[in-house]
Formats: sequence, structure tokens, C-alpha cells
Amino acid sequence: MTARIPAETEIRGDDRGYLAYHAPRYRYLLEVASRYLSSSNARVLEVGPSPLGPLLAATFGCRVDSLGLEAESDGPGGRHFHFDLNWCPGAPEPPGMPRYDLVVFAEVIEHLHTSPVHTLAFVRGLLADAGVLILQTPNAASLPKRLKLLAGRNPYELIRPDGGNPGHFREYTLRELETYARQARLEVVEVARRFYFDARFAHHEEGVPRPQPFVGAVKNGIYRAFPRFLREGITVVLRKEP
Repeated sequence: MTARIPAETEIRGDDRGYLAYHAPRYRYLLEVASRYLSSSNARVLEVGPSPLGPLLAATFGCRVDSLGLEAESDGPGGRHFHFDLNWCPGAPEPPGMPRYDLVVFAEVIEHLHTSPVHTLAFVRGLLADAGVLILQTPNAASLPKRLKLLAGRNPYELIRPDGGNPGHFREYTLRELETYARQARLEVVEVARRFYFDARFAHHEEGVPRPQPFVGAVKNGIYRAFPRFLREGITVVLRKEP
């Protein structure tokens, strides 16, 4: 499908906070999605609503449904289905859900306390026969985390007391994700390990960025030069086993 992928500056908008930091990641996700969306009539689902949903809709001219903790709603951009993936083992999908040509499951799985084998099996059930799942999550074995461990520091944040935003329960390596995918009867189509963030905006507490133009630009260059297995982000494209 021919689609115009917006530049990072367009995604960034007013350069505020989270959106500025994640703009390269969003752009990369749109590039990956463009390889698998063949029609503007394609059915697309985003697991965990984020600014990516409207970007998918605008880039590919399609409706984008979502699934997450928010209350059920239905609007011109797509329908939102209320469901807590922590309770998906053995649970049927929310009623009325179609099968999707593309499911984007980005930066969510690390926030769940249930086993990914259950989560991936559930999402597999939402895929059309030829559909694909784009899974994206931090790399538990990235170089910055290894260095923190060597220094005697825990590289993983404490679980937050806020039940609505507890942070990361568990991060994964690529090998672990591939193992869970096989157990959920999903096959790997492609894999990438990249640094797709903008370190100039790494400090964006409460949505307000505190840019570090020089230090951040240097970090961007260094982090992108790491060997693949040491980079911060993992993206895996999956589909149903034949």
C-alpha cells in the first residue's frame, strides 16, 4: 500500500514531552505497518490506545479500533473495546470484535503481569487469517541496563503504587519473546532491534520536556551505533502459524 509516512517533526507536533521522545518510534512503526497494509479498507487494531492510533488512521486512511482499560466508546475514528489483558487467560474476546488485518501491540506487554503466552494467544485470536501482529517492547538486555547492573544499580524501575499506571512489571529479551510466540502458535516474520527514541527529550516528566540538545544528540548517535543485541528497542512482526 502506498502511504506517505510523516516526518518525525510532523509527528512531534509542539515538541512536548512523551510525543517528542517517541516520535522516531512512531515513524518506524508506520514504516513497518506500510509493508503489511494493502488497502485503506484494512481492519486495524491498536492494543493500548496512544497517539499512534490517529497517526495510523491519518497515514493509511483507515479506521483504527483500540482495546484497553478505558470505557467502551464508538466514534468516527474507530471503536474502543474495554478489556484488561491481565485477565485474558481463558477469557473470550470482548463481544462484537472483528478479525484484524493488522494489530499493533506496542510498548504494552511490559506493563502486564500475566504471562505473555496468554496475552499473545489472546491477540492471535483477533487476527484475520492473513493478518499480522506488530509487537514492540523494550530490550531487557540493552547495554545501558547491563552497565547499571555492573554498577550495582537495578536497571528496572520500582513498580509504582498507581494501579492505573504501575510501570513495567517485566521486560523481555528477543529470545524470550520468540519462545512465547511459538507457544502461542505465532511465527516470526521479521525482527528488528533498534534505538528508536530521541534522547534529547528523555526527561519529560509530567509531559513537559526538558530538552538536552547537545547531550541528547550525542546519546542518539552512540545508542544507534550499539550492536543490535544491545540496543534499547525490540520490534517483532508475527503472524499465525500455517
